[in-house]
Amino acid sequence: WRFYGYAIGMVGGLLLELVGYVAKVQLSYNQSNKNAYIMFIIGLTLGPTFLSSSLYLGISALQRWYQTTCFSPVGPKLFATLFILGDFICLAFIGVGGSLAAIYSDQPIGVNLMIVGLATQVLFTAIFCILLSIFYRSTRRTLAADPKRWFVLGAAIASACLFLRSCWRVAELSDGFNGPLASKEGIFIALDSIPITGMSIILTFLQPQFWFSNQRKIDLDLPE
Repeated sequence: WRFYGYAIGMVGGLLLELVGYVAKVQLSYNQSNKNAYIMFIIGLTLGPTFLSSSLYLGISALQRWYQTTCFSPVGPKLFATLFILGDFICLAFIGVGGSLAAIYSDQPIGVNLMIVGLATQVLFTAIFCILLSIFYRSTRRTLAADPKRWFVLGAAIASACLFLRSCWRVAELSDGFNGPLASKEGIFIALDSIPITGMSIILTFLQPQFWFSNQRKIDLDLPE
């Protein structure tokens, strides 16, 4: 099911990103287009949350493959459950906040809820990066001779892209949609478009079906 869940997260995230950018193009022609404004806010804010779900499921598959306890007591099933739950929390805050921000643009409640959702994403991404570094340190000798080291490296780069983008969005929304950062297209491309594009490309190559289709598991000889 992780293989299907990974694909669903990727497709959902990319479709939302596509909707968001189509809406952004429409807004460049008509900034008073309310429907495009709603699509822009929700699409580009929710899209990376779906992509992060795929990232977490990929690492869960990696844990199962190696049967390692270096995440103990966070086993593969608990790992996936915790981070997917975190994504649902992000989705709830961002979805509700984005809708309120688009409908009641003169009220701060929507933006504040979105900031809470994005801050939650930053927190979970930071925890994920820490756990991934623990995994790598515990398995680096085995991974040195294993092609799956590229999977770990790709996951690390993808998580860094997500972390960078989430931090940027929190900073951008801290002053509202009309704040000084909201109109900086160059910064938006550098800290949102490029990281998410890079993350999407990397996750495409990290599809667990390509790396872990054989259900064989490996016991790592970890140091005491």
